[in-house]
Amino acid sequence: MSHAAARAIVAAALVAVASAHARAQETAPPQADRLAGNTLSGILYLPREGAKGETLDRVVFQAFLRGNGTALVRRWVPAEDRYSPPGEQRWSLSGSTLCLDFPPDENVPRLCIEAHVWGPRIAGNTTTGQFAMLDGDIEPGDTIVSAR
Repeated sequence: MSHAAARAIVAAALVAVASAHARAQETAPPQADRLAGNTLSGILYLPREGAKGETLDRVVFQAFLRGNGTALVRRWVPAEDRYSPPGEQRWSLSGSTLCLDFPPDENVPRLCIEAHVWGPRIAGNTTTGQFAMLDGDIEPGDTIVSAR
């Protein structure tokens, strides 16, 4: 293969990679658009109050994330084998940091999670403050209201 042919192949490969990267960035909606108007069904793992770092509480919840920054949030109550009544809360997204408030009586602090969304999946963990880890799914629409 001649030197000119090799350069042409390398140039063509670089153009293909650059255009594929540009298409991927054009087609991937911003994370807020992928979350707003949908229900996040997830599990949070939080350190148990008073435990010495070896025990985690599991918080199962659903949050319908509205486009205006409000959320309808409910939590699974294992002792009662049901979800708590949904409550109005706030949520926000800055870059990939998802913050979500829980009702005060739920004993779950406001959490800000470095979230990663791919397809219907969401996962992440806190990078500052109290440790928490999130694992869950994003479902289209408000599955909380339709489930009542």
